[in-house]
Amino acid sequence: MTLLDDFRSWVSRNLAPVIFLLAYLFTVVLGNVLYSLPFGREGLLRSAYTADILSFDTLFSPGYWLLLFLPFLITPLVVVLVRKGLGRAVLALSNCVAEFSRAEYIFILAACYGVVLFALVRADAFSLFLNGADAVASVLARFKIRSQVGFFSLMILMSPLHFLSIYSLVRWMRERNWFWLGLSIFNGVVMSAFLIMLNMKWPILIFYAGLVLAIFVYAKRHAYLKTALGGVLLITVYFLISAFVFRLATIDPAKMVQSTDVSVVEAPLTPYVSRTKILDVGNAATKNAPMLVFAAVNRMAIIYPYYYQVFTREGAVCGGILAQAKVGPVCRPSTLIYTRMFNDGFNGRGTAPAAVHISGYALGGWPIAVGFLVFASLVLGLFTCLPLELNSVTGALAITGAISGYHYSQLPIEGPIIYDHGLLWVFLMLFVFVIYRYLLGLFRGDFAGSKKQNL
Repeated sequence: MTLLDDFRSWVSRNLAPVIFLLAYLFTVVLGNVLYSLPFGREGLLRSAYTADILSFDTLFSPGYWLLLFLPFLITPLVVVLVRKGLGRAVLALSNCVAEFSRAEYIFILAACYGVVLFALVRADAFSLFLNGADAVASVLARFKIRSQVGFFSLMILMSPLHFLSIYSLVRWMRERNWFWLGLSIFNGVVMSAFLIMLNMKWPILIFYAGLVLAIFVYAKRHAYLKTALGGVLLITVYFLISAFVFRLATIDPAKMVQSTDVSVVEAPLTPYVSRTKILDVGNAATKNAPMLVFAAVNRMAIIYPYYYQVFTREGAVCGGILAQAKVGPVCRPSTLIYTRMFNDGFNGRGTAPAAVHISGYALGGWPIAVGFLVFASLVLGLFTCLPLELNSVTGALAITGAISGYHYSQLPIEGPIIYDHGLLWVFLMLFVFVIYRYLLGLFRGDFAGSKKQNL
């Protein structure tokens, strides 16, 4: 048991980089290793956009493998250096953030939920969520939902509310208080409903993953068993929500044309099914489980050969860092690669993102790839410096850092920071809270001083 406890303690302290490397390993590296094997090559021949990579002259070259495995060489070293150099500074800053009082938490939570609920109702998200008789229509509904809900409301849902939900769970596990247990259940139910209405599978899966990670770190008993059960729940939810989002039918996957061709936006290459065939989501998920497993492994992995081929042979065709820093550039690596892969009706909207260093390679080759990876590793290293036992705020921040680790394994450098699920919005909320607490302390001090003078 001591060995297991030591392992859990080590993973908990290093959760952000561990999740980054594990997510990258299973979603990008594993697929590419399989592609290099004989049965993997046979699998690539099942569809045109996967078979195309076999003609790439850069496929499985030394540079191809070096860029693929670069995070395992750089990230651990950077994290160690960050812990040694910035650990005390992070600890000092952590002491500036106090726990939310019950009234403060309820006020912030109610305000956030109010904003999101108003946006979802105004966008008629529930009706749009149920629309879409096939995978293409489902993705069109998703684009419309996101457009009508708006960035601000999505940001509140995917960042502050996500953090606040994790916070309530962490605080309950630390204090064993019925108030925080009730809020944890409430947040789990409401957040599930709101996230599902986006008609996307990854937001709800990432939300549940955050809760499972919180249980792993803070459960006082049977942490491994509870985490394993949470993992089973995650897999089950993945199959169920995928079956609905893809509008899959309850038919034999072997009989479905192009059933394994699921793009990053999961749109045009899944088979058409009528709405009457998607009512039995559980049966559809079971019937299509092999295809969904393949999609999970293949989804991000197949993108990497395209990135390495295009940006090795053609250079930074979308421009460098300065060009990408402009608002709304004509060319983004993620949309360019999507078009090269699929060239369908979602060109310009469909995206094929890649991990932070691969995205950096697209903007300027090896120097930018290494620089972006060092920056991401530095950010993840800062989360390893957080004192997990100080309070529930730092605990929830550590879990949030782990989620950003996942995002860095899938997205460019700005994604985990300024996208709707970005870290910036959580830290901005906490900054405003710290200022509020400081001003409140000054006011109470002045009020107490004036009261003594009157006496």
